[in-house]
Amino acid sequence: MSKKPNNQKKKEEKKGTREEELERENELLRLENAYLKKLKAFRENPNAFHEKHKLRWHSNLKKKDFD
Repeated sequence: MSKKPNNQKKKEEKKGTREEELERENELLRLENAYLKKLKAFRENPNAFHEKHKLRWHSNLKKKDFD
């Protein structure tokens, strides 16, 4: 006996339904789109990211000083 039919069943089960495949692809495309938007914004104004997160970093330092 060969293991080919058994392996083929596992692949089909792992693959999922067509709807699940499309949902996963949609999720990946949304993530890629969000990433590209952030990359574009960063390239247009690299200092905006640092200014936004600088405040958070300083506030975290103050919290640690009080602990």
